Amino acid sequence: MLLLDISYMIAFALVSPLMLVMLLIRPSFRAGALSRFWPAVGSAPSSRQTVWLHGSSAGEIDLLRALVTRIESMPGDYRIVISAFSVSGNTAARKAFPDHPVIVFPVDFSPVVRYFLKIIQPRLIVLVESELWPNFLATVDRAGTPICLLNARMSEKSFRNHSRLPLIPWALRKLSMLAAQTEEDAARFRALGFSADRLHVTGNMKYDLCDIGVADEASALRRQLREEFGVGPSTPVFIGGSVHRGEDKVLAQAYQRLISTDRKLLLVIVPRYTADAKAMVSELEQLKLTGVRRSRLQEGQSRVFDDPSRVLIVDTMGELKQFYAMSDIAYVGGSLEYRGSNKGGHNLMEPAALGLAVLFGPHNYSFRETVRDLLDAEAGSLVHDVDEMQTILEHLLDDPLARTDMGQRARSVVLDNRGAARQNLNLLRNYLSPDKPLSDKFTNEGSCIQS
Repeated sequence: MLLLDISYMIAFALVSPLMLVMLLIRPSFRAGALSRFWPAVGSAPSSRQTVWLHGSSAGEIDLLRALVTRIESMPGDYRIVISAFSVSGNTAARKAFPDHPVIVFPVDFSPVVRYFLKIIQPRLIVLVESELWPNFLATVDRAGTPICLLNARMSEKSFRNHSRLPLIPWALRKLSMLAAQTEEDAARFRALGFSADRLHVTGNMKYDLCDIGVADEASALRRQLREEFGVGPSTPVFIGGSVHRGEDKVLAQAYQRLISTDRKLLLVIVPRYTADAKAMVSELEQLKLTGVRRSRLQEGQSRVFDDPSRVLIVDTMGELKQFYAMSDIAYVGGSLEYRGSNKGGHNLMEPAALGLAVLFGPHNYSFRETVRDLLDAEAGSLVHDVDEMQTILEHLLDDPLARTDMGQRARSVVLDNRGAARQNLNLLRNYLSPDKPLSDKFTNEGSCIQS
């Protein structure tokens, strides 16, 4: 740890002029900077046990919801503290967990980490996915606090990089327990030297965040919306959910080609950002289609689809799920065009859980495991351009049974993969026993329940 601290100090001295400039010109860089050196949270009462849950960014923070609700329902008096590393993650945490303290993750400098531990006094620390700060892990381990990594993943690229240097394999050995998403991930952690008796495969907690709903309620909502918008019970509805600019053009072009061949189909577009609705209407006009904005509809004017050239643009908040329920085929946006190495795709599980045939583009960084599961089960279709989208839609429209089967397989993928959060909590229970005092030195070996 001393060597790491010295390395950090040298690096800080070298980059401090740049950091000073960034602090001056970028408010987002300043946000929470001082809070990385002391936690903005008070000590827990001695009667309570503190569980410190950490997610780096908004996506990881979202995963914590599956754990927090379960810990809250456990017998015992627990205080939950949430931390995030990024500004977006901290904002998401404050919104998602208004009843729990939210802090900024400390800098990876052992004196600072020790101060955080002294103030927070956690009985257990839980990290999700891939937060492996070496000094933090070593300092927590030396303090005798158990620390677990859940929903862990290890890409082939990360594995190759970590195999060349000993730092991450050394840091991994400080973990009390690791729960990987897949056997493939687990094999890579084992190859890096992580002890097999502390390694478990429990699946992906993202599936536990998906509201699978009640079939009868979904059917009732489908009937209600179709009646409201004048859509027949057997008329296929194609929806683009969380659609970004550019994707709307591809959807519209494919739709125009299909209705020009007299195929029965209706199109609904739900923009990722409601501010894009006006531009999307203009895009539709260039293709001789009429965009009807949901926000502009007056009471009693819901019969949008009397003319198949009319496309409903849902530019209102919080209605995506109900329009999924109304539909038969869904394209999930944010995935057709490259938007960055750490971006791509939106929630595929929501339409899949409703039994829709699901389409998506090639850039699905945020949901790549779900894409793999859907493709392996022949429960989803990958499209790269308007031609592929048109071809797949033609098949699904001309063969209703294939469309229904694809949707049922998609729902099965979601149902079959649920339960990771429950398994992970079972692994954590040994550290959270309400009648078991925390020892002065909590060792790593042999201290977690076997799955």
